[in-house]
Amino acid sequence: MLRLLARAPGMRRNTINCIGKKANLSTPSSTSVEQFMMTKMTCTLGPASNEQAIVQALNDNGMSVARLNFSHNPRGNYEYVTNLINLVRNCEGMHRRVLARNYNQVAVLLDTKGPEIRTGVVEGYVPGEKNMYVTLEDNAEVRVTTDADYKEKVSDETIYLDYQQIGSTVKVGDRILLDDGLIGLEVKKVNCDLQNSSGDSYCDVICNVSNGGELGSVKGVNIPNTTLQLPSMTEKDKEDILWGIKSNEIDIVAASFVRKAGDVRSVKAYMERCISQARQDGDIAKDEEIVRPAVVSKIENKEGVDNFEEILAESDGIMVARGDLGVEIPFAELLILQKKMVRLCNLAGKPVIVATQMLDSMQRNPRPTRAEVTDVGNAVLDGSDCVMLSGESANGQYPELSAKTMKTIVSQADEALDKRWGFSNIGQRRKEMSEAILSNATSLESICMAAVNMASQTDSDLIIAISRKGSTVKQLAKYKPNVPIMAFVPTPQIGRRLVMHRGVYPIVMESTAADDEHERVVEAMRTAKEIGWLLPNHRVVVVDAELWDLESVSKKTKANCIKIFTV
Repeated sequence: MLRLLARAPGMRRNTINCIGKKANLSTPSSTSVEQFMMTKMTCTLGPASNEQAIVQALNDNGMSVARLNFSHNPRGNYEYVTNLINLVRNCEGMHRRVLARNYNQVAVLLDTKGPEIRTGVVEGYVPGEKNMYVTLEDNAEVRVTTDADYKEKVSDETIYLDYQQIGSTVKVGDRILLDDGLIGLEVKKVNCDLQNSSGDSYCDVICNVSNGGELGSVKGVNIPNTTLQLPSMTEKDKEDILWGIKSNEIDIVAASFVRKAGDVRSVKAYMERCISQARQDGDIAKDEEIVRPAVVSKIENKEGVDNFEEILAESDGIMVARGDLGVEIPFAELLILQKKMVRLCNLAGKPVIVATQMLDSMQRNPRPTRAEVTDVGNAVLDGSDCVMLSGESANGQYPELSAKTMKTIVSQADEALDKRWGFSNIGQRRKEMSEAILSNATSLESICMAAVNMASQTDSDLIIAISRKGSTVKQLAKYKPNVPIMAFVPTPQIGRRLVMHRGVYPIVMESTAADDEHERVVEAMRTAKEIGWLLPNHRVVVVDAELWDLESVSKKTKANCIKIFTV
């Protein structure tokens, strides 16, 4: 039914529920409800989820972010990803109109291919036909080359790499890892300044196979403990981002293989240029307000780990991409690094996504392993804003069941965060963050810190944040409230850029509500009641603490208010 769950004895006050499908707002008892997830879920879309019913099922089971992996999208062809975006936008109960407002929105994340190194094509392989492999035997000698003559002639004797700087990057004794580290090579000799039949220069790196195996075509390459001479974006990345800006449907860009803060600055600056170009080309109206997609930096190499704090400062969010990262660093270090990065993101108030192999076995099996259950749960307990399904929802046999399983695990872990079971709970972390910024807090930080503490101390059911550009919402989410944050924002684009944050659910306000502080609060309260997020006797904290630019340039309203209401 369209209402909050009645609070039974011992039930937490933050057991609030959002609207199900086809809600009839005039008859609250007619519609079922679904429980809010405080920790969010990202689902990767792909062949296994390329139909409306599956995407709807992912949405129903808590998908807040739909990830599109552009590594697998052909250059210049956007028909497939456009179809996936349409499936997301067409889901019921997510991007619908309710009393002329969009609500419960799902963000679309463009995950770039990124600057990476790959092998060439196995000799004789024809794309679209059965995969071909070459077998690399332990202790065998193999030539790794940048000679383009071997780009489609990979064999057990010669392996082409598309990284022309290999000769100046590696030295004798270094490791070269192929196919996610499954095959290991050790450098024995480096020969450069060679020329092929076309007169082009190339390098040969003679290696011994330290760990053999079967090598297919176009496999990823990692060179641990080295500084790679790679650009922040490839030409394909730039084309994909430009398309995303022009479509105005991309809310988040995940920048792959970020190594330093300059990479993040380059991506953001390029996006701004894309917005200007889109206006000039007429893809975006000159008077249309457009919000730059949030930039999430993927930490997946040693250099990114070493420069993490400067990367974090420039980023809108972080993804702990454990796949490549687990190849680049000793695997035993991954646990502590993940926890450290999550903690630093929490202190900075930046959303953090933990990704890769979280329920990996569910690509093939209908039940997760016990280790996977604890992996997802511990990511939540550590303070992750979002956990991610990759192949499980994109290519696996059980995409819907994987999302349902993750939701169950996340909900249990969210509940545990509110209890004192021997690990750091939400209240302790909030106190720690408050102490960390107390000496130099901005007025907005102080207001939001006070509002979250007030919601906790008064046992409130909901926080409503009235926000022009999302700043108030981000600051509230930083202090990890026990209850959901209803983000009352002016546009769907601003709302969708906030859904990565723990506990944040956006609602789009009516345009007239921005004219007056009192009217904004009245509309926000009315909306929360109309869509079933507040019931009689519920308590709500309302925060309005941003500068609002109104139609009249001379008229500006500075609202710094925290109000508590009992419905």
